[in-house]
Amino acid sequence: MRGKTALALIGASLMVLSGPVMAYAASLQQLQQEEAQAQSQLAQEQSQYAQTQAAINQAAAQISSLNQKLAQAQNQIGSTNQQIAVTNAQMQKTAALLASTQAQLSATENELSATQANYQKTKALVAQTQNSLIQESKLLSGQLQLIEERGSIGYLDVLLGANSFNDFVSRLDLLGQVAGQAASEVNVIKAEEAQETKEKESLKAEAQLLSAAQASLSAHQSLLQQERNLLASQESQALALHNQAVSDAQSAASTIAVRRQTETQLQNQQQQLSQNMAALGNRISEIASQIQSLLSQFNQGNLSQRALYNAMLPLVTPIAQQENLPPALVIAVITEESGGNANAVSSAGAIGLMQLEPGTAAVLGISPSELYNPEENLLAGCLYLREMLNMFGGNLSVALSAYNAGPGAVQAGGDRVLPYTVGYVDNIESLYAMYSQW
Repeated sequence: MRGKTALALIGASLMVLSGPVMAYAASLQQLQQEEAQAQSQLAQEQSQYAQTQAAINQAAAQISSLNQKLAQAQNQIGSTNQQIAVTNAQMQKTAALLASTQAQLSATENELSATQANYQKTKALVAQTQNSLIQESKLLSGQLQLIEERGSIGYLDVLLGANSFNDFVSRLDLLGQVAGQAASEVNVIKAEEAQETKEKESLKAEAQLLSAAQASLSAHQSLLQQERNLLASQESQALALHNQAVSDAQSAASTIAVRRQTETQLQNQQQQLSQNMAALGNRISEIASQIQSLLSQFNQGNLSQRALYNAMLPLVTPIAQQENLPPALVIAVITEESGGNANAVSSAGAIGLMQLEPGTAAVLGISPSELYNPEENLLAGCLYLREMLNMFGGNLSVALSAYNAGPGAVQAGGDRVLPYTVGYVDNIESLYAMYSQW
């Protein structure tokens, strides 16, 4: 492979000044610039796509959280409505009890008014009776006083004052009537006094009962008023909770609508970005195909080393700089290994621009199928070349020998350039020196 590549390089070097070669090189360089721009734009689109996806995920999480809040608000509304219903039932029950109590109070007040009227009548009758008793008592007291003062003489005076026997009999009869009437009046007065005392006691008991009833009604009215105030406060709190729950539910629903609209917009943006990335991917594939076509012309001897260098430089430079490698060195390795043919496969199974074996690529984290991608192949080759340089203390010749024959063989040979790799190393170092001057 190395002898064939060297002959291709010698044949290619004879066509440096060819006009078509310069045109191909210019076209290749332009295509590579377009590819680099497309890759940069693709990276931006991918970054924006990732940001959009993150925004969609965040919006979805916010919508989920708001849905939970909405469900909680709806549950709170249901609970508040039940509390309002219970409170209304209690108020209706209390209103019925209050109405019944007020009716009972009215009936009791009417009964109290009637009792007070009877009390006034009885009191007036008692006063009248007392006046009559007082007069009769005075009369009786006078008679009794007369009898006490004069004893039987008082009666005798009455009897002896008769002018005749008939008058005497009449006066005797009259005195008997007076004595009987007096005794009767005394009995009546005693009975009336007893009745008056009984009525006074009864009125006093009724007054005490009425006073106790009024005190009980006052206490009951106070309790009813407290219960009214409590129910009014509970109803006010229930309505406030209901209004707050409704407000929270409306706010959550509004926020969910806005979040869903934002999510839809982000999804549309994501779809547009996907379409843009697909278009960019197609454009990159097209440019890569054109680059591969130009590179294949170099393999056929239609491009010079200068044209190959100009064609590879835009593609190699950013990747080589990542591993702190000179682009000219990497292009020299590519020229020696594959002649710029991204589809080259050696008899040992090495693949692509920098002729990496699948096992080596796997250690570097690149699958064998990706080795046909020029960028992935360049990345793997630069990583491997940097590893060889680090392993052998920056000695380029030894590192190139290890790149060709393997680091184990070089270490077994005493960390020196192996004899069968001398031509390979010399060719690359010569190309490196030439490319470094361009």
